Amino acid sequence: MHIQTIKTEDLRVAEYNPRKKSPHVLETVKASLKDYGFLQPIVINAHQCELCGDRRNVIVGGHRRIDAAREAGILEVPAVAVNLHIVQEKQANLRLNAQEEFKKSELTTIIQELNTLDASLTQTIGFDAQEIVEMLYAARYQSNPTRRLLTELFLIPPFSVFDAKQDYWQKRKDLWHEALGNLAETREGKLAGGTQNLLMMGVNKGVSIFDPVLSEIAYSWFIPTKNGSILDPFAGSLARGGVAAALGHTYHGIEIRKEQIETNLAKLTELNLADKATFYLGNSKNLNELIPPTNSYDLIFTCPPYYDLEIYSSDAEDLSTKQTYQEFMEDYRVIFKQCVDRLKDNRFVVIVLGDIRDERGIYRNFISDNINLFQSLGLHLYNEIVYVTPLATAPHRAERNMRKRKVVKTHQNILTLYKGDPDLLKNPRLLEIHQKVLTFFKGDSETIAETFIAPPNIIRDPIPHEPNPEEGIV
Repeated sequence: MHIQTIKTEDLRVAEYNPRKKSPHVLETVKASLKDYGFLQPIVINAHQCELCGDRRNVIVGGHRRIDAAREAGILEVPAVAVNLHIVQEKQANLRLNAQEEFKKSELTTIIQELNTLDASLTQTIGFDAQEIVEMLYAARYQSNPTRRLLTELFLIPPFSVFDAKQDYWQKRKDLWHEALGNLAETREGKLAGGTQNLLMMGVNKGVSIFDPVLSEIAYSWFIPTKNGSILDPFAGSLARGGVAAALGHTYHGIEIRKEQIETNLAKLTELNLADKATFYLGNSKNLNELIPPTNSYDLIFTCPPYYDLEIYSSDAEDLSTKQTYQEFMEDYRVIFKQCVDRLKDNRFVVIVLGDIRDERGIYRNFISDNINLFQSLGLHLYNEIVYVTPLATAPHRAERNMRKRKVVKTHQNILTLYKGDPDLLKNPRLLEIHQKVLTFFKGDSETIAETFIAPPNIIRDPIPHEPNPEEGIV
């Protein structure tokens, strides 16, 4: 490292510098310079090129010390020169000032300019991915929420856990609801049989609502073009079709409920988006009869029925009314075989689902059955994502569930499967930041509540210790 001496009058302030100026801190620095001089050199840029312009003598790190030096009448200061392009210069500026207080407007402007920065590198500029996301949100959603939301490119950190409880996620979800209206709206008003679950009736009026932010992420990450085509064999409400249409994609969904299609089309017409989304009335088993044979798609995206977990209609042809799991999976394969046949090469299937229990409380391994099914259709399992959902009724169900040692599920799984040659993909994989913990039970699951004490017998202090008289009774 070569330290040079440079005149303060020759130094140039970085025009974007986001650090706040505090009179009190400035006086502290002046006092330090008087007592100790410069304990470390400032950092300046020595770069110039046609793209960046002349960045020579621009201060990368040390603005506060230079302000203090000028006020103290110091004419020359020690400096270290670096050769950085403008983007690298801004990254280095943030890194060198990461522990300081920033001016919000200037900081968010820089973060916007650097929003294509790989998430794995965010710590190199002194912020984690969560902070980057929150600053992007603050910078971009001050006015017209629909326009800004639709033009956003950097949505969430590309990690293998999507946390829908986070503030930035919920605010983004609210913007979609503001843009598209009530995504739970349906003529039926609730799932078939919804009155059987009083707790569920208190959440979303008993309607199972898909998260529109998931739709936005799927379309932004897994469609290779700005005007892609999407096939959804289990359409439901507008949380997938409406978001697709708003983003400029073409959406084709199959829905077994006529009332739901009428509601969807009325809302799309109101939003001037009716030409972007088409709903086919019928059973997805008859996909090839419902959809023109020439149609092919850039993405298969859906949230299928979880066998008998929720009954969506009283129609005998509804997949959620099947009497046995085997019958359900047979029809399930027929549906997705037709979907995969319509999927273009080198494209993705993205499916949101969760495991389901049988009548004994044992998991059916529905997720693995899905993976095996799609692999048998020639697809590759490419990403496995955990989608952490808001708690909703979970706290109310926890005590009852734990009587049988069932933990309350507060997540779903998102599988992304690839059709084609993985070597042709240019997008990086998600970063793994989770592991799985599986629990298995040997014996009759109906005896769990009789065998185990509820709540669990937790040993609060597993390390024995002698009572301390000074602490009173232990």
